[in-house]
Amino acid sequence: MKTATIYFLLFLVAAMVLVPLLWAISASLTPLDKVFANVYPFSWRALVPLDFTWEAYRNIFQGQSHTAESVAPQPGFGKPVLTTLILALGTVIFGGLTCASAGFAFARFNFRGKSLLFSLVLLSFMMPMEVTIVPLFVIVSRLGWVNTWQGIWVPGLVHGMVIFLFRQFFSEFPQDLIDAARVDGASWPRILGSIVLPLSMPVLISAGLILFLYQWDAFLWPLVVAPGKDLRLVQVAISLSVQEHQTLWNELMAGSMIAALIPILLILPFQRHYVQGITGSGLKE
Repeated sequence: MKTATIYFLLFLVAAMVLVPLLWAISASLTPLDKVFANVYPFSWRALVPLDFTWEAYRNIFQGQSHTAESVAPQPGFGKPVLTTLILALGTVIFGGLTCASAGFAFARFNFRGKSLLFSLVLLSFMMPMEVTIVPLFVIVSRLGWVNTWQGIWVPGLVHGMVIFLFRQFFSEFPQDLIDAARVDGASWPRILGSIVLPLSMPVLISAGLILFLYQWDAFLWPLVVAPGKDLRLVQVAISLSVQEHQTLWNELMAGSMIAALIPILLILPFQRHYVQGITGSGLKE
């Protein structure tokens, strides 16, 4: 009886996750006027694209839509995907190096104000983005970075959670290896780049995935700092399906499926390393 109850609960949880996902996939492959045909009342037909069409995917990549002729066509979805991918990969490389250096400094050096600075780092990833977006926008605006790639990219190079993971992992790094390198005359940058980072692969993968997803899923900040069409990122491009007088549900679902596919393909091969990096560094004291 206990086993049956557990399996029943697991089935309910799986259904709660899979049914909306299957409907979203089906809706992306269905004409707009038939997206809700089998939803009210709900039928299994809603989970199967009976009127199969690639129309929604074709429309978002060609910048077409089902809206009235007076509505100007939007840019294709391919450019936002490519722009976001480039920015996300750049964030992984340069943001990972920046956060690793900060984490190493917190783990291995003693300096005035260290505890206060680390407390601010912890506070930074506990604070909602909405709290800091106004002062951050003022700074970026004064730098002349509105509607520029650096305005979107630079604020994401430092992530409090990633610094915390690096600091926790480097705190457990063998001190003997560092001392031996110092005796041989190695500089601190060389110790970090040639000894510490090559032996920190789990936390590097975890940090890289966190930084990639942070940039890939960004919506509010890119919408505020770069509202122009040329630097439109993928999440902002998806939101264009929600218009003033109409929501293009099939195109909204198509864009969401594409936006979800790339992180899934990236995370699945590294999920073991990701879990190892989180449990092996982030939870240690």
